[in-house]
Amino acid sequence: MISFAPIQYGIICTARQYAYRLALFFAALYCASAFTACLPTDPPLDTSGELIITDRVLGTGATISVDTTVVTQVDIVLSERLLSGTVTQSSVATKVLVDNLSIIPGLDKGLRGMRVGGERTITVPPRLAYGNRQERNIPPNSTVIYDVRLTNTELLVIEDITVGTGTEAKFGNTANVRYVGRLTNNIIFDATVAGADPFSFRIGAGSVIRGWDIGVAGMKVGGKRRLRIPSLLAYGSQARGSIPANSTLIFEIELVSVF
Repeated sequence: MISFAPIQYGIICTARQYAYRLALFFAALYCASAFTACLPTDPPLDTSGELIITDRVLGTGATISVDTTVVTQVDIVLSERLLSGTVTQSSVATKVLVDNLSIIPGLDKGLRGMRVGGERTITVPPRLAYGNRQERNIPPNSTVIYDVRLTNTELLVIEDITVGTGTEAKFGNTANVRYVGRLTNNIIFDATVAGADPFSFRIGAGSVIRGWDIGVAGMKVGGKRRLRIPSLLAYGSQARGSIPANSTLIFEIELVSVF
């Protein structure tokens, strides 16, 4: 007679091992969920409230564009405070870009339409300020109020000297160019060497100053363009060789080829 006991025993052992492992799995899952529940979590984002703009003084100078595709450099005097009145930041004068890329979207939106000489209060709800995260001494879900005085605006100016007839340069393309760079006092600080290979860079890759990435895009091969680039789209507050800090730069650029 053939006994099936070994087979039966093996089946029983396998079932016990499976049940044991299953119990261990659920125990580990419970411990993990309990541990996760003990970790601090960000509060839910307060999505209530709207951006409130109050003009205290209407300016009479140049206007900041309301077009979100236009990049404008502005000089402002700014203070930041909470609803409680606590001042969290203030500046005598600062340069910022109105470019739709601000970490505080409400401030970017609130500056649009201001005129030089104007004074404005911008009340920014949490969803357009720092959201549900702690920022410096600003608690999560805080409404932030900005008092702003606009003293100057400066645009990236693009002037086509000669419109090219070849391939158009687009973001992601590699452009080969010849150029001359000047300060506003007409002193040349950089230029490609006559007879040497053109300067090559990929548009939008961040390998050149941002004013170039914006200003060369849209050129066509054979074209020549003059760019007047405000400092924050160039080298900002850092001096660079013969370029002083906070310099507006002027470039004349010829697009030789693109691929």
